[in-house]
Amino acid sequence: MEYTLAIDQGTHASRALLYDTHGYCRYRQIEQVSLQRLADGRVEQNAGKIISATRSCIDAVLAELSASHRQAVTRCGITTQRSTVLAWRGDDGSALSAALSWQDTRGASHVKALDRYSDAIHRLSGLPLSAHYGASKLRWLYARLHAEPALRLGPLSAFLTARLCDNPTPVVDHSNAQRTQLLDIQQRSWSRQLADWFEVPLDRLPDCAPVQHEFGALLDYGIPVTAVCGDQNAAWFSDGLPDEDCARVNLGSGAFILAAQTSAAAPALLSSVASSTDTNISYLTEGTVNGGGNAIQWLQQQAGVADISARLDDWLNTVHQPPVFINTVGGLGSPWWRNDIDPVFLPSAGSGNSTAEYAVAVVESIAFLVQKNLEQIRKTHSVQRLYLSGGLSRLGGLCQKLANLSGLPASRSDDSEASARGIAWLAGGQQQDWPAGMSTQFFTPRSDSGLMKRYQLFCDYLAQQ
Repeated sequence: MEYTLAIDQGTHASRALLYDTHGYCRYRQIEQVSLQRLADGRVEQNAGKIISATRSCIDAVLAELSASHRQAVTRCGITTQRSTVLAWRGDDGSALSAALSWQDTRGASHVKALDRYSDAIHRLSGLPLSAHYGASKLRWLYARLHAEPALRLGPLSAFLTARLCDNPTPVVDHSNAQRTQLLDIQQRSWSRQLADWFEVPLDRLPDCAPVQHEFGALLDYGIPVTAVCGDQNAAWFSDGLPDEDCARVNLGSGAFILAAQTSAAAPALLSSVASSTDTNISYLTEGTVNGGGNAIQWLQQQAGVADISARLDDWLNTVHQPPVFINTVGGLGSPWWRNDIDPVFLPSAGSGNSTAEYAVAVVESIAFLVQKNLEQIRKTHSVQRLYLSGGLSRLGGLCQKLANLSGLPASRSDDSEASARGIAWLAGGQQQDWPAGMSTQFFTPRSDSGLMKRYQLFCDYLAQQ
C-alpha cells in the first residue's frame, strides 16, 4: 500500500489528509485560519499563520504513522483557494504582506479604469475583468513594495510551495496562475499584454508550470510534491475523471459550477484550466457565486444570532414560504459581474419575517445563483446530472432545491473533502479505480411551484437593476 498526502489550504482552514491507493482517507488534521475583513473591500489573512497551520497539520498526520507506513507516503498534492495573492522575499521566503483573499477587491478602481480592454482581457485570460482575481491586487502590492530587492509576487500556491518545498526556483501551476488574470490561457504562459495593462512586472512573478509537475520535496520529510492545483479545479476530480455530461456544484464559502469545456465557453462565464501536464491540458467552463457560506455568515452578523448554521437543516424542512433574498454578498459573480447592488430581502426587512424565514431565504438565494449559472452552461453543454460537494452540500434541503430548480437528478457524497480528494487523485497518477465518495445520497427533482415563483421574482429583480 502506498499513500498520498493532500494539503488543502482553504478560505477558513488548513487541512492535511492522507489517502491510500484505493482513494480512502486514513488520517486528517484541520486547523482554523482566521480571516480579517477591513474597510474598502480589503479581506486579508496572516500569511505566517497559514504556513504554521499547514505545517502543524502535516506534522500531526504524519505523526500518526509508523516508520514503515511513513516510508509508504510517496507523493503529495497541494490545493489552495484561488485568486489569493501576496508578496514575499525571494531569498528567505518570509512574507512581505498579508495574504489578500480572493474576496478582496481593493484593486477595484484600477479594474474599472481597464474597462475598455475588458473583451480582450476575457479572451486572453479566460476570465471576465474583475477585482476578485489576482492582477489588481498584485499591482497594489507592487506599488507599495517595489523597492524591495528580493520582492516576489504571486498566488498563495506559489508561496506555499516556496516555503514548504526544497525547490529553489518559485513556480506556480497553470490553474492558479490563470486566476491572477495575467496568464494567456491558450499559451499557458504569462501574457506581457495583460501584465502591461495591470502594471505588474513579469520578472517578479514565479515561473509557470503544469498542474502535474515535480514541484520539489516537502522540507523535513522528503515527500515529492507531484501536483498543485486550485481548489475548485481539484474538486472536479474528486471522484476521478468525471463524465462529460455532468456538472459539479461545489458549495463552500462561495459556490462554483463546473462542466467539462469541449468547445467555447458559455457567454459571461469563465474558462478555467482543469489540469495540465507537459503535453496535455484540459479546460472547464465555470460559473462562480460569491455569496455561498459567506452569505450565511452575513446574515448571522446582521441578525446577531450565532447558531444559524446549526439550525438550517430544521428550518429548511419547516419553512415553506420564505421571502426572496437578493444575494449580492461579496458582489454578484457570473453571469452578472456587478458590485453595485446591495443585499436586500423582498419584501424588505421589518415585514414580520422570522430569523428562520430569512435564513431559508438566504439558502434559497444560493440555489438561485447556482441555477442561473446552470442555465448559462446548458446553452453550450449537455448536462444530464449534478454532483454536489463542499460543506454546504450537507444541507439536504439545499440539495433538493437545486434538483427541483434544475430538473436534474443530483447526488451528494458524504465526504465533503472534494478538493483534497481531487488533488490526491492528480498527485497519485490518476488511478483508474478511484472510488466515488464513501456513500452517496440521491435527490430526484420534484415539482415546487413556490420555489419556481420565488426564483422568477429573484431574476426579475436583478434584470431591472
